[in-house]
Amino acid sequence: MISIASRTLDLVLQAVTLALIVGLTCVILVGVAFRYSGQSLIWYDEVAVVLLAWITFLGAALATLRNAHLGFNGLLFGLPPAGRFVLFWSGEVIFIGVFAIAAWAGWVILGIFGNETMTTLRFVPRWFVQGILPVSAALMVLSRLLTLPNRLRDVRAGLDPEAQEIAHEIARAEAELKRGQKP
Repeated sequence: MISIASRTLDLVLQAVTLALIVGLTCVILVGVAFRYSGQSLIWYDEVAVVLLAWITFLGAALATLRNAHLGFNGLLFGLPPAGRFVLFWSGEVIFIGVFAIAAWAGWVILGIFGNETMTTLRFVPRWFVQGILPVSAALMVLSRLLTLPNRLRDVRAGLDPEAQEIAHEIARAEAELKRGQKP
């Protein structure tokens, strides 16, 4: 059971990340075209780096929402229930604590930039460029909290999500094979 908030956040993160990827592609193509013509743009390298950072951090938030980061499910689900709960809750506290601190520190750092701007685009404030750190950290905490009930349910039931996904994909592949064998 996925909540409406999780689905909405998933769609928003997908849309924003896709828009940034399209924007990055356009910036790079324009930059290459101008460089090829001998009229290099001074700003496109810096803008491309910023867009790539935003894509990376928002992608990390999306992966958190989808529980797609690397994990130790074999260890977690190999433990007896009591140990599983201790490890699960320890991991949750550490994850949320680290990213809550990152969001807070990122927010504090934004105030340090003051009136600084990007090097090549003087009208873009540095706080906007660096704002992805507290934004993505906060999104990762929110994503973790939104998915907590489902992940806790799986831990209680001893259902390894990776094993479930593998079983689902095997069943899907077998169904495709059966459909392909019919005349």
